[in-house]
Amino acid sequence: MKKPIMCILVCMLMILGSVVPISGTIFTKEPSQLMTQRNAQYDEAEKIFNDLKVKLDEVTTKQEALTLFKETIVELNEHRLLPKGMTVKRAQRLVTGCFSRSELAQPFQSNNENISGNTNCLVVGIAPQTYFDPFLVLVDIPIIYHVLFNSNVSKYFSFLALFPLIHISQPFKFGTPAYVGGRYKSVIDGNITDKIYSSSGLVWTIGSNGIKKWNGSFYGGLYTKYMKTVYENNSYELWDPVGIRGFVGINFFNSVTFFFGNEFPSFYIGFAREINFTYSPLWT
Repeated sequence: MKKPIMCILVCMLMILGSVVPISGTIFTKEPSQLMTQRNAQYDEAEKIFNDLKVKLDEVTTKQEALTLFKETIVELNEHRLLPKGMTVKRAQRLVTGCFSRSELAQPFQSNNENISGNTNCLVVGIAPQTYFDPFLVLVDIPIIYHVLFNSNVSKYFSFLALFPLIHISQPFKFGTPAYVGGRYKSVIDGNITDKIYSSSGLVWTIGSNGIKKWNGSFYGGLYTKYMKTVYENNSYELWDPVGIRGFVGINFFNSVTFFFGNEFPSFYIGFAREINFTYSPLWT
């Protein structure tokens, strides 16, 4: 009896996370009004980020990038796209603060071997199949996944699925990694399903390695997180390529990207400790 109830709760939360507008509230509008407002907000965010993409082509210095990022925050606020309760100054500090501090600390940092990517950088992304982990890497422990998904105790801890779902719908990100593209393979009753999907769009950065950007179809290029679960003789495998580490900023409509990643791009703006992508998956 517990399992059906939990499934219903999870599904309700999934739906809720995909329709709640960034700056709205779920208690003051009818579902149809929420969806209409949400679609309008998505269109506005898409226009702002597409305009930003054009402006980034003219950026040549870090100071120009900082100015442009702050102006973008102002524009997002004018369209009521900032999270509820977030002021312009706080949002600007969140998006650019780590970058400014890393610039001061640069002379004391050791050399980074991520030559093809970028480190300590401002980043703008407009791409689908980009999923920001709801938690920090510190609590992203593989043994926990093994216990939860590969043992009999999983049925007693299924409620834990609610916590990442709640965090997925939050636009603020504080040091989380991002999975870009991926692979899913399952063997169910002898039937094999093997799907590989990439992200496609634009990621633009400026940091320790100057300006770096990726266009077209790409995958996370830092490392790949692999997970396999076996349940009643059926097996499920996931390859999640990590493209961003230590992201601090705002990720718009992350819940929509998570549940409908093939169709909707994720919009994000902020700072990344390390970032890299590849045009062919790392597991090949």
